[in-house]
Formats: sequence, structure tokens, C-alpha cells
Amino acid sequence: MILEFENCDLRYDVQSVCLLFFPREPFSEEQGKRLKVSLFSDCAEALFLWNGRSFREQEPFDPQEFDSVRTVVKRAVYQVLRQATGKDSAWGIVTGIRPANLYEKLFSRFGADARRIFEERYFVSPEKTDLCVSVLQGRKKAVSLLEKESSSLYISVPFCPSRCRYCSFVSASTEREGNILPAYIDLLCAEIEEKTRRAEREMMPVVTVYVGGGTPTVLDETLLEKLLRKIQACVLRRFSVHEYTFEAGRPDTLTEAKLALLARYGVTRLSVNPQTLNNRVLETIGRKHTAEDFFRAYTLAETYPFVLNTDLIAGLQDDTFASFQRTVDGLTALSPGNITMHTLYLKRAADIGAAEIGRKIAEGTQASRMVEYAEKTLPEKGYFPYYLYRQKNTLENLENVGYAREGEECRYNIYMMDDLQQVYGAGAGAVTKILLPGGVRRECNTKFAYNYVKDRS
Repeated sequence: MILEFENCDLRYDVQSVCLLFFPREPFSEEQGKRLKVSLFSDCAEALFLWNGRSFREQEPFDPQEFDSVRTVVKRAVYQVLRQATGKDSAWGIVTGIRPANLYEKLFSRFGADARRIFEERYFVSPEKTDLCVSVLQGRKKAVSLLEKESSSLYISVPFCPSRCRYCSFVSASTEREGNILPAYIDLLCAEIEEKTRRAEREMMPVVTVYVGGGTPTVLDETLLEKLLRKIQACVLRRFSVHEYTFEAGRPDTLTEAKLALLARYGVTRLSVNPQTLNNRVLETIGRKHTAEDFFRAYTLAETYPFVLNTDLIAGLQDDTFASFQRTVDGLTALSPGNITMHTLYLKRAADIGAAEIGRKIAEGTQASRMVEYAEKTLPEKGYFPYYLYRQKNTLENLENVGYAREGEECRYNIYMMDDLQQVYGAGAGAVTKILLPGGVRRECNTKFAYNYVKDRS
């Protein structure tokens, strides 16, 4: 698609809207679709040329003057592409990561009129507006418990027993890079010491700890205990930690001995994630475990006093709506404290590959039906949504939502996702987020584990 601009320079925002209608569309000088966006004193205009036809839309600036130039331009582009394609998006022109935060800002300014503005001016569906309202209500308690001068510690163990085909995270397979794990854990422990001393020095006591990856429980018992002992010495004995989460996402990495170690060293929350309970789909996406393996791991984990989380993904290859229903129903029957519903997002870094990505989008998916089923069923089973985020290239422009039973929501997820708290990051790919009056400063560690070992050795 060729983009042209007159009196405005909002290329990223315009591209984000275009991708809602033409996923993975290249933006180049090649002949094909042509979109011209013009900005005037009283309106924005979008002219779209496609298949020998022209489509034009103008969007005026709202007399209430709550519109930004960005919002008006996105509205014009959205309207002209909707006219040309006959498609729509439940999130309208809201393309950012945190839609609930946008709704909260509108509500703080316009009160009860925020809903009308969200739906009429941002083209958000009533169902997604309801979701934002529910998320803001669901996170209230955790936000009220947030200590102003406090922080979280994120610890990255970016290794998995094998790579899932849909995954685009920077994580290493132990099949290929397991030999660097001992050196990585030694260096990670040293950085945990550095970051906790920094938190002390900056008078930002750590109140939540999150160990993620990858799959941190891929560590053998010796390395796992070394890491847990360091966290205990540097964090649990130094600060009053209210929440300690450990990702055990792959059930094939969990053993009785590892669970006992996690409990002994103070872990309070544990993720055991099947993504789907359909064995054929698990094989397709490259997860080397079965649904039965998940149930065995979950049964072991629930004998310990962890708050348990399980993840599922809507839109996986070869999954059907009926199969997804069975996964939702199977997970709710276990009654974990948390269920996190993700929608598949497709990136070129994933092993699935660009050709398969294009085919999947062209064929269409049942992701919307799947998400609707989860968002209807989970509240009926006693779960409320408490955090919400969105990613680019997500199937059907959908969302990821964390659900919890009363009192079992993950505070770290809320504080980190909404930039409510300072976060110190340790390990490859970890990000330290420093809250400043004008926003957030990010200090990013090197992405790859082998570079982390090389750079810090």
C-alpha cells in the first residue's frame, strides 16, 4: 500500500489502522492500494484508491475539542477503509496496548459521557466497552494496595525445553543452548544482587517478584535451588514481599521435587499452562506434552499452597471452536485462581513462518467466537477480568485478558502492564522501567541469553 500525507505526519498511526483491514500489508512504493491522508483546519480527509475505485471520507474536529489530531486522522482512515472493505473491528480505532486506560482517561474527563464517546468517536463495540469497565473495576483493589514508593523485580530465565511454533519471544531451546545454563544462572544471580541493592539505594522496596521466561522450571533441581536461594537471600530477607510468582508454563518441566523447592523457598503463585487441551493442536504448535501431562502436573501443583494460573490461547492452528470450548470448560472445572486468555498473535520471528501466517489470515479464523465464549463463560464461573492488553498482529485485532477469582489476581501483572510501579529487570531480555514525571525510562538488557553470558562474563 502506498501512503501519502498532506499537512500531517502520522505514518505509524495510519499504518496501525490500515493493518486492521489489510493484515501484514506491506507499505511501499509499489503499485496497488493508494491511501492519501490530508489534514485541514476543520477536518481530516482520507482518499483510498483500490481496484479502480475511489473512496473518500472526511472527519471534522469535534466541537467539544476533546479530539486530538491523531484521533481525527485515525477516524477518517478507519471510515474510508471500512467503506471500501465492508469490514469492521470491535476495538475501532483503539490500536494501543492499554484500551482500558484510554477509557479511564475519558471517564475522568467526561464522566458518564465517556461510554458514548468511546463507542461513537472511537468506534469501540459495546461489548469491548463493557470489558474495559469490568477490568477497571476488577483491578481496583490491587491498585488501592499499591505502595507509592515501591517496586517489582522481574527475573528472566529465557529458556524452554523446546520452542513452540507460534512463539516469537527471545527464548532459547535447551536442546540447542542448554550448555550455557550454569553460566547464565551464575550471572543472573549476580545481577539480582545488583538490582536489589539498587532498589535499596533508590528507596524503592521490592513488594512483588515475578520469575518469567521462557520456562524457568526448565532448570534442573540444582540450578533451580541456586536461583531460589539467591532470591530468598537478596529479596525475601531484605524486603516485605507480598507476591512471588514463578512461571512453570510447560507442564513437562514440573516434578514433585521442583514443586517442593518452589514451595520451600516462598513462591506464592505458579503458572501451569496447557494453551489448549487438544492433543492434536499441541502437536501442531510444537509443544512436546499432552493434555494428560498438564493434568498430572496440575494435580501435583495443587497439593501445594500456590495460587495457580493456567493460560489458554484462542486461534491456534488446527483448533476449532468446539475444541476451544472444551479447553475453557476443562480449565474452569479445575477451578484455578487465575485463567489468562490470550489471542494468537503472528510475527515473522515465529517458527510458523510468513507463508503460513498469510494463509491463516486469508482463510479466516474463529478467534472472535472463541474469545466471546471465554469472555462470557469465565465470569459465569466466578472469574472477573482484572488486566487487559493488546498486541499488534493479533488475530482479528483481539485482546489478552487476565481473569481471577476474588482476592487471587496477580498484582505484578497490573502494576507492570499499566506502568503503575517501578520495575527492576534482571536477566536476558529484561527491562528496567523507571517512572519519571513525564513518562517511563526503559533500560533494556541484551536480548539473547548467549550474548548476556558473553557480555557479563
